[in-house]
Amino acid sequence: KRLVDDFVRPTLLVGLFKPPEEISAAVALELLYFFCLAHQTSFDVRWMRTGTVAGSLIQPLASRVASGGNLEVQGRCRVQQVLLDDQGERVTGIQYTNADGAMQVLEADACVLALGVRGLQGVVAQSPALAKRCPEVAAASGLGGIDVMAVRLWLDRYVPTGAPSNVFGRLEGLRGAGGTFFMLDQLQPDQAALWGGAEPQGSVLACDFYNASALLGLSNEDVVQLLMRELLPTAIPEFSSANVVDSFVQRYAGTVTWFA
Repeated sequence: KRLVDDFVRPTLLVGLFKPPEEISAAVALELLYFFCLAHQTSFDVRWMRTGTVAGSLIQPLASRVASGGNLEVQGRCRVQQVLLDDQGERVTGIQYTNADGAMQVLEADACVLALGVRGLQGVVAQSPALAKRCPEVAAASGLGGIDVMAVRLWLDRYVPTGAPSNVFGRLEGLRGAGGTFFMLDQLQPDQAALWGGAEPQGSVLACDFYNASALLGLSNEDVVQLLMRELLPTAIPEFSSANVVDSFVQRYAGTVTWFA
């Protein structure tokens, strides 16, 4: 029981986003073998060396695509409905809200749904003709998703750790969630970029919580205190002597699809 509670459960919560009672023994053993035995040193998470994902990846990609032909990339728009013809056979356009919140209609003869589960649920719910014509799309919108919370911490001193990527074990403060923390100052060589161009003062952490439904209702201050007073010092005692210079908390309710 202790092996399951202290090791297997936390590992499955961050590896497959599910507790052991919700997956088969075969799937659990496959994950434990692959990550814990065969590929323990094969760290598959990559961080930006400089800049941000939006500025260093998305914006250059959008500019490159737009420069190649008759194409416009519109940011901060939200698709409301996929429109079909009177026979319900072909796409005729999409209805969406633009960056100013105004409703617009874009005529089209094709539509690519590059959406997560929550986005797909919203589009299908507002597109009855699409749901009728494409039952497989309607079925896909019923896939399960989990609540995730991401926290970034900037500290006033550097905290040494045995590894840059870490998984929280069984801790009461997690309230049933799985948790990881990454030492970005050890993963990204450009320390000034981590501090927005300011003088670096200490460690910078990215902390992620999966199956975090019981944590989403906490205030940002409570989340930061939970990390600094309980979770991080329990994992590495040196965190108890560090103070938070700045923090950022983001919640993503039901937006991450289950791996299993």
